[in-house]
Amino acid sequence: MPRDLTQEERERSLRWAQERERLFVLLRNAPMAEKVRAYKLFERRRLKDVGTAFEKREARRRIAEDLVMVTSEGPWRLFSPYLRRLEKLGFSTMDGRLLACVMSAKASKGSVAGVRKTAELIMDIERRTRGQKYHPALWEEINSALTRARRFAGLDSEKGLVAGPKRRKKPRARARHSAE
Repeated sequence: MPRDLTQEERERSLRWAQERERLFVLLRNAPMAEKVRAYKLFERRRLKDVGTAFEKREARRRIAEDLVMVTSEGPWRLFSPYLRRLEKLGFSTMDGRLLACVMSAKASKGSVAGVRKTAELIMDIERRTRGQKYHPALWEEINSALTRARRFAGLDSEKGLVAGPKRRKKPRARARHSAE
């Protein structure tokens, strides 16, 4: 069960969120390399200011989410390390998981590994949500995000996910007819 934040922790969190928002607006039209550099510097500064291990992990997670968003416009090889980092830190919410899935699909263009990873993320979300009783609006959001991810990655949304190359059946051996 999560604990309540102290007044100091709440204030620090609010300051950090405001800084993060200003950084996002400031870098809106900047090139990707500059955005990545700025977020890494921001993370270094932020981690010096945190008080608890929980805050440190959450700061890393939020910045990893930002880096996933920033690098999703680039090639898979630049995007994938940040996705792996976010997965390692863990997703704090279903929204974060859905965001990573859609961003993965955007970054996967032209990459077999990217499409495969996107398919894994989609299957993971489907597995986690199966049988859950969510509000209809949340179901709509989940389904919309998964549909977008499939479309961006070029996965067939009608038939479900393509798990990989289809296996061919061996040709049947011809029946041997003995000439008697």
